[in-house]
Amino acid sequence: MAVKQRKNTNNLKFRAKMPLLARVLAGCALAATIVAIGIAFYRGSGYKEFRMKGFPAVLSKDVVAEVHGYERREAEGDKVKYYIKADKATIFTDNHQELENVFLQVFDETGENSDRISAQKAVYVPATDGTKNFNAYFAGNVDIETRDALKVKTEQLVYNKETETAEAEELIEFSRENVKGKSFGAIVKVREKSLELLKDVEINSLGDGENKIEQAKIKAGHAFFNQTEGKIEFKQDVNVNITPGSDTGALEQPTDIKSDLATAFFTDKEIKKIELTGNVDVYQKPTGASSKWTKTKANRAVANIDKELKQLELFENVDIETAANNSKPTKIKANYAVYEKDADKFELKNGVEIVTVEDGQPTTIRSSKAIYEQSNGKIFLTGSAEITQGNDFLRGDNLTAELFPNKKLKNSFARGNAYLKQTTPERTTEVSGNELNAVFGDNQQLQLANVVGAGKAVLIPANANEYSRVTLSAPNAIRLNFNDGGLLQQMQTEGRTMVQLIAPNNNTAAANKKLTADTVKTILSGNGKDLTKAEAVGNAELFVEPLRSAPENYRTTINAPRFDCDFFETGNNAKFCSATGKAKSVRVPTVSGENRGTQTILADRLNASFSGQTKDVERLDAIGNAKFFELDRNGNAENITFTAGDETVRLRGGEPTFSDSRARAKAFEVDWDTKNEKSYLRGKVSTSYYSQKQTGGATPFGQTNAPVFITSETAEFDHRAETGIYTGNARAWQDNNYVRADKLILRQKEGQLFGEGAVQSLLYNVKQMQNGKESTAPVFATAQKLFYVKDKNTLRYETDVDVRQGTDRIVASTVNVYLNDKNEVSQTIAENNVVITQPQRKAVGDYAQYTAANESVILRGNPARIEDSENGSSQGAQVTIFLRENRIVGESRTNQTNTGRIRSVYKIKK
Repeated sequence: MAVKQRKNTNNLKFRAKMPLLARVLAGCALAATIVAIGIAFYRGSGYKEFRMKGFPAVLSKDVVAEVHGYERREAEGDKVKYYIKADKATIFTDNHQELENVFLQVFDETGENSDRISAQKAVYVPATDGTKNFNAYFAGNVDIETRDALKVKTEQLVYNKETETAEAEELIEFSRENVKGKSFGAIVKVREKSLELLKDVEINSLGDGENKIEQAKIKAGHAFFNQTEGKIEFKQDVNVNITPGSDTGALEQPTDIKSDLATAFFTDKEIKKIELTGNVDVYQKPTGASSKWTKTKANRAVANIDKELKQLELFENVDIETAANNSKPTKIKANYAVYEKDADKFELKNGVEIVTVEDGQPTTIRSSKAIYEQSNGKIFLTGSAEITQGNDFLRGDNLTAELFPNKKLKNSFARGNAYLKQTTPERTTEVSGNELNAVFGDNQQLQLANVVGAGKAVLIPANANEYSRVTLSAPNAIRLNFNDGGLLQQMQTEGRTMVQLIAPNNNTAAANKKLTADTVKTILSGNGKDLTKAEAVGNAELFVEPLRSAPENYRTTINAPRFDCDFFETGNNAKFCSATGKAKSVRVPTVSGENRGTQTILADRLNASFSGQTKDVERLDAIGNAKFFELDRNGNAENITFTAGDETVRLRGGEPTFSDSRARAKAFEVDWDTKNEKSYLRGKVSTSYYSQKQTGGATPFGQTNAPVFITSETAEFDHRAETGIYTGNARAWQDNNYVRADKLILRQKEGQLFGEGAVQSLLYNVKQMQNGKESTAPVFATAQKLFYVKDKNTLRYETDVDVRQGTDRIVASTVNVYLNDKNEVSQTIAENNVVITQPQRKAVGDYAQYTAANESVILRGNPARIEDSENGSSQGAQVTIFLRENRIVGESRTNQTNTGRIRSVYKIKK
């Protein structure tokens, strides 16, 4: 146990002996007091030609008395107060006295312990002003030994009773137990209880063993001891050398301390504190037994002592270096420092800087205040605290850190404006919050960084032209994991999180992205700079905003319970995001325009693909119960795909349906070109116009408020031009009325319908007179082409026209049907190769005009001819048939035919 205790204290052994030094210097003052007491009691004879500095120039040579073998003892009761003797004592007429080989002994109150002084010569010179003041001069081997074993030697000593000052002009040496010292000249002021060592002060402390190995030495140009104030001041190149060790020669770290000034404070004759001022320099040297060394520098220092050094207080420009086991030094700088020896703890203030290892990966610690527990490897920082280790930087109002045995950062906890930054050639990672903790591996690389509470993480690319800037913020927590190489590997959050991807600023066609969710997890590639995956869970929202406003650019918002995103190999740009669980996408145009509105997509799952060039949404795939909306237009299908390049919505699966405020269309496939406002439908196309009005009156149907249906194999709509092209067995109908063709073209603005190829039509409720009675009968027509014009209320059939109503039939090259405002047939005109047939009647001509008002048919031809199986035949340039009257009128000349003859053949009934 004794060996262990000596090892713990040897490093500062000299400081433990400072109480002894205090007693030595106090003893010097006491010795001077002894001299004064002794001289005051003794009167003896003088010496012939006695001279020293300050010695009176003129003294009486007239002897009053001489005493040989002088001896005197003074006592109070049975207790001796003092004892004095001399070989010879001489008293002169001027009352000065001279003694030879004088010895003086002064006892304490018990009469057992005493202080002693001896010299070859002594001179006592009383004052001449009638007072009891005097001067005493000692010369030649002046020896002083106090009751507590202090020994003082000098050649001359002068004492002045008036000023109560004792002064040694030459070399003075003193020792006590294991302490010895010397100086050139000394002044003791008894009244002020002070001792001043004038020049070349040197104090040595010896070991406890028999060999008395020198363990400490103090050197200074000047020293001043003030017993009243309890302090000793050293000045002028103060140098303290400490060499701890033992009689066995097992030395520990030697220490050198230098300063301009030093002050030692004591109580009860024991030093409690040493204050060093001006260029303080402390150096603990390495030895063969230990490679540890420490350097300390400051403008001022205070050492607190209780039997041994307990506390060292340093002021102004404090600079400390320490190292062990051949490692690089740990450096400490501050304007104030307190070292607690037992706890091996530093308290640092004002401009604190600690550099634990100075190499390729140094650890630098800075703060306004710091507590450094060196043995425990713990650091507590307050006020603008920051730690830098290699590429990693931490900051906070308050910061707690733990170090590995090699003094490298192990972990840290920052509170208040906490901030972490990691810098690599490729990017800078920043993490901030109110509370932040970081964990480092034994390879000095960052392993974990956690923000407690609200926080933010930012990935700043070094190449801003190719990489997106990533910003992540969360209200509850952010956790960052790093790989073994200290590169960022994963980021995870708690609470409503927002991740922003700021696109490179050199591409005006690019877009920024913002991902928000209850929790977000991001994964990086092995290089620590490229995002590879992101998981957003809980009310997730993805917002995409183009950098430039343009008609083709939209702000896109996607909402879903969960997002899973993959990224391009480089650039930190999202490549693909899958939104699951009732997803919703809303696209808002950056530039408003006619027929351009907010686009909304709903589905069970929504996949977003992004362009590697623009970073904007390139494709949206809505899967499961998909729906699309824009203005009054909407579509639904099992799956919907939107491609940004052509701004087309594709409806697939289930029963794709497309509708607006006028109509609804179904097909196996629907392509909706939102940019050009066109739609393409394929496979079993079925269109429903909510009423005849919604077609713009472009269909020849009579019920204006009844729906109109059109089917075909394919259809193409131009919403801007309000046209529709139906191809492949196209059929339009209302109730029992229909128009059919290989192709139907609907022009809503113009109110026109065009049919081409195998045209068929059936119009019900056409009025007809039969047997003198008005009735309605459907009209069925076929042709190769059909034209319907709303403004003229006309139906025109072309090429191979065949019109039938009941038993009546008209065949011609073209037929124009004119309808009245009730959509009833008012007139029909057939041209070119006209053939009209009725039961038992046939008419042929080049032109035929039917007028519904009087049910007459005007037939023209070259010639026009009518054949009646019952009544005969008639021909002429023009023949008029009055169907209601069953009467025929022929004309040989008309405005259209100026010449001709009428020929009639009548059959006579038997």
